[in-house]
Amino acid sequence: MFLPMSDLSESDAFACLGVRRPTVILHNRDVFAVGFTRPDVARDAVDAAVLDLWLPVPTRDDASVFRLAWFAYTHPLRQGDPAMRRAVPGEDGAFPVMVWRAVDVDTARTRQVAALDALVVAA
Repeated sequence: MFLPMSDLSESDAFACLGVRRPTVILHNRDVFAVGFTRPDVARDAVDAAVLDLWLPVPTRDDASVFRLAWFAYTHPLRQGDPAMRRAVPGEDGAFPVMVWRAVDVDTARTRQVAALDALVVAA
């Protein structure tokens, strides 16, 4: 059972990331699917976002590392203080993010390249 997609207009997503609707953010090879709670829907969004960037798309093999996390605004006191912190579902202002770390993206890329190489050798 998955949580329903949250309404980002009722969350801190705009204050933290400047987004008003579900979106995919790429930062330093990390992939963040903001506003998604279902991995299959987030995967489709990532697939559309990385179409021309030669980034792999999460598969079932990546299910354990394509993780749902919740964040909220922190009201930073000084410049350079974090604007986001981990939160729990249902917390005031909390919004979901499916996180796929750069190291896991690299692992998926290596696995997909190896599979393509095996197909070329077999042909």
